[in-house]
Amino acid sequence: MSKTENSFVSGIKIVFTDRDFRTIFISLFIIGLSVGGFMPYLTVWATNTLHATSFQAGFLFVPMSIIGLIVSFYLASLSDKWGKRKPFIIWALLIGTISRVPLAFTHSYTIALILLAIGGFNAFSFFFALLNDFIVKKQESKSQAGTITGTVRMAFSQGYIFGPMLGALIIDHGGYTLLFLLSGLLSLATLGWVLFALKEDSIPQTSAHASSKAPAGIPSVLIAVFVAALFIFAGDSGRSMYLPLYITDTLKQSVSIVGILFTVTSVFELVFMPLGGYFSDKIGVKRFFVIGITCQVLYFVLTSLHLPLSGLIALQVFYAFILSATMGVGMVYAQSLAPRQIGLATTAYMTAIQTSAVVSSLAMGSLVSVIPLPSTFYILAVFAVVSGVMFLFMKQKPAEEMS
Repeated sequence: MSKTENSFVSGIKIVFTDRDFRTIFISLFIIGLSVGGFMPYLTVWATNTLHATSFQAGFLFVPMSIIGLIVSFYLASLSDKWGKRKPFIIWALLIGTISRVPLAFTHSYTIALILLAIGGFNAFSFFFALLNDFIVKKQESKSQAGTITGTVRMAFSQGYIFGPMLGALIIDHGGYTLLFLLSGLLSLATLGWVLFALKEDSIPQTSAHASSKAPAGIPSVLIAVFVAALFIFAGDSGRSMYLPLYITDTLKQSVSIVGILFTVTSVFELVFMPLGGYFSDKIGVKRFFVIGITCQVLYFVLTSLHLPLSGLIALQVFYAFILSATMGVGMVYAQSLAPRQIGLATTAYMTAIQTSAVVSSLAMGSLVSVIPLPSTFYILAVFAVVSGVMFLFMKQKPAEEMS
């Protein structure tokens, strides 16, 4: 085995042999199952069960995004000051269970809106903030931060691959009631796993997280991170919304082809997530991240060129590489911009995902009926360019330079 292979394999091995990393990996896999199981069917459930209009079904995501944004930022700042993540993870998982189970029995759009808004506060960013804490604490992990983060991020992708399949199976046999009950049960199972496997003494209490060291408020660089990340994920959301229409309406393919193309990306994500993290360790996090955003621009430009189905399949494999940079390495880069406010940095980056669907809907929704559908992907390419330029001019800082 070469040194390169050995380094890559050892980075993955750390995740599965270290108790703390393994706990986070398993937790994110279960969360991926839970979220992937019900989220793709939320709008269908709203229209069929709640008799919501198309606009109302889409609006379900708006309060969820806003509440998640506001509450997550506040609690992330609090976790930086306390130097602890576990209490916030526990409460987020408990709230996720409480907000999801009643959805199984409600037939009121207003109640569903409130419950989903409450569920906007999630544990996702706190897990990755905790992951960074552990990497900082464990000396042997620092040089392989990208590989470790990519491997752990892969766990969520694995869950999200099987989640929609599981969700479809449950809907066929038990309906939406069973779907939401199982999603809540999975959230509760994650909570139980965290309480059992994540020991309190494992939570790092370093000077970098002490309340006297963590700066107050949200630094301007993290506001810029949120805005720049919003453009990245608005592109990703736009792809999720309009690529299916492109495949069915423009290419005249079946809905099953849509599923196949998205599955191709998810499957190759399992390869590129840890591999992308490894290469970011070798050539630098910022450099690899900017390369990933540049590739995202290229992806959207190529997608707009009326490619045949075979070309689109190749592009979905290419997009899996892009996700390794934007979803995995990008978070590591965001954390490096504010090393004494890891919770806030992680939240600034990850909550952009929740808000991105609103941005892409507003930007592309009205244009789809005016210009050819493939041409709308140029808009997403522009989003990626703006994001890349913003991130290019952000500077990584060591903790001792933060004020």
